[in-house]
Amino acid sequence: MTSRERLLAAIRSQPVDHVPFTVSFWNRPRHRLTPWNSEEERLAFYARREWDAYVCLWCGISPSSEVRVDVRIEKSGETVLLHQTWHTPAATLHEKLRVSDDWPEAMEAAATGRPIGLLCDFRTARYLEWPFKTAADLDALPYVLPDLTRDDEDRMVMHYRQARALADSFNVPVFVDVRPGLDWLIWLFPPQEAVLCAMDKPEIARRILSHVERIHRQRIRTLLEEGIDGVIRSGWYESADLWSPALYRELAAPNLRDDLQLVKSSGKVCVYLMDSGVIPLLDELERLEFDCLAGVDPATGGGTDLALIRRRLPGKALWGGISGPLHLGRGSPLEVELAVERAFSLCGKKGFILGPMVGYRHNWPWENLEACERTWQRLRDM
Repeated sequence: MTSRERLLAAIRSQPVDHVPFTVSFWNRPRHRLTPWNSEEERLAFYARREWDAYVCLWCGISPSSEVRVDVRIEKSGETVLLHQTWHTPAATLHEKLRVSDDWPEAMEAAATGRPIGLLCDFRTARYLEWPFKTAADLDALPYVLPDLTRDDEDRMVMHYRQARALADSFNVPVFVDVRPGLDWLIWLFPPQEAVLCAMDKPEIARRILSHVERIHRQRIRTLLEEGIDGVIRSGWYESADLWSPALYRELAAPNLRDDLQLVKSSGKVCVYLMDSGVIPLLDELERLEFDCLAGVDPATGGGTDLALIRRRLPGKALWGGISGPLHLGRGSPLEVELAVERAFSLCGKKGFILGPMVGYRHNWPWENLEACERTWQRLRDM
């Protein structure tokens, strides 16, 4: 089987010639032993090692041309604060964030004055003032997160066709990474404020979620019409680590269900990404028709019971099996080997893809990745 055939079959829980293995790499900074300078070189590197690869398009959304962002840096002793003011025709948004040296985009903004976009994992823990504080602020949404324009669509189609041509030359699939849903409440607020907003100001939360769902669905539909192989739909910040099952059922599940219906009606696959906080949501996840649950971490924060997930989600594939931070990042080669063996014993070989969904960090030991690779090669065909 080609990597495209193998990955798509595994996601659909169909027979494969062997269990696929995937890995991605953190880019800023990237591991010194990743020698490629282009996507073509990356795919060639993966092919030489017999890793299963895919080309992933990023469904990013840029502000409209009517938006102007002013950036101001404030220094107080060793503390650096980033002030951003978003000027739109409908509303002006003010935000203030703490800059830290582990946040590359903020360090760059502090040095150059270039603004930081709203979609950023580093934001939520560093907010001192967040952009959407009142219902009136939401009038800025159509400008800072605009609808798909014809020019946007043309660019998306061009990028997809370029990606498809490259992917076809290596026999790998093309997916799109989309991040609507509750993730946006976490990017736009500190975590506790996001939850309080959902509970105490549900009209604000629903308006944000409705808007981001619509603009992402426009883009998903365009790529499905072009023939993309599948959608990786983020639920990274939709888990029970942040939301009660009742809030998940009320705010996340309906929009996710609509996304899944759109993807499934096109005959493509949908991978749902969630790292932790999965177990309390199993009743809801059982009812959702995604093909594969990806990213579940079996070790971090006490770990997630993979065997229980396999029992509770029959017919849904599992993509992961090992912990990026604890097994690959902090473990020894022997611990990695044992973790991979355990993943195979718990997950079986049908509907299973081995590999962390978090990017391999620049300071993680390469010998741990090699231990993972060796153990996979030993077990994949048995």
